Amino acid sequence: MILITGATGHVGAKVVTQLAARGLPVRAMTRRPEAATFPAGVEVVAGDCDEPASLAKAFEGVEQAFLMTSQPTGSPNLHTVVQVAAAQRAGVKHLVKLSVAAGGEEGHELVAAWHRRDEAAVTDSGIDHTLLRPGRFMSNTLGWKHMLGRGDTVHVAFAHRASTPIAPEDIAAVAVEAFTNPALRNRKLELSGPEVLTPEQELAIVGEVLGRRLTLVEPTTAQAIDGMVRGGMARDLAEKMIEHVLAGDYGADVSPVVEQVLGRPATTFRRWAATHFKEES
Repeated sequence: MILITGATGHVGAKVVTQLAARGLPVRAMTRRPEAATFPAGVEVVAGDCDEPASLAKAFEGVEQAFLMTSQPTGSPNLHTVVQVAAAQRAGVKHLVKLSVAAGGEEGHELVAAWHRRDEAAVTDSGIDHTLLRPGRFMSNTLGWKHMLGRGDTVHVAFAHRASTPIAPEDIAAVAVEAFTNPALRNRKLELSGPEVLTPEQELAIVGEVLGRRLTLVEPTTAQAIDGMVRGGMARDLAEKMIEHVLAGDYGADVSPVVEQVLGRPATTFRRWAATHFKEES
């Protein structure tokens, strides 16, 4: 049995679907199983990392598990620690952990230290593991949809910050290979898309896909911090997160790992956008 935590997320949901398509036994963990929809044959179980006791049933009989957390960087009481403890008690043999590019090491030390602890919960567990370290998700742009529903002006933070955006579907496909290919165990896989793009360039591509002339407005750094604070983040942490994002050009290197693992090129942003924006236009 393979357990997928975060099974309704951008990556987790794709891992569930791709494993099920291969006919592999899949258990999807979510805090609200009654509201989730999964492919036929997928076992659905409730689990909440803020309630560690709820994970016992989720991990029971599991041989491999996909671990992820939607916790904001800097959060106390790491969910990964709770997940790994449950995996250890259940005798799980292999963990695939969704981390971040370079393990978060490039940028502000507070951010780097948090990600080191997050990854160490897995690497120090004594369980075979595979760390997936993707950069910026292409799905981050889906937040533009509500603005596009109101007009042609889109507010985009850090519009000129280059990265190598990756499709969640590609991350999921690498995760599936990690579950099925023993050669990928006990490795750190740096993942990226096939090209370097800025959000400004991504928006231009979305405009071409939709056949619309889109206008970009970039918030100031102060406005970006205020938005994070309104979202519930402490101001000092928001300031450090912004400093982390603006530090150097990390995350702008194209990695060959996706193509090496999957035997095909990584998905381009244009191809991904043509599906995820055009289908609902």
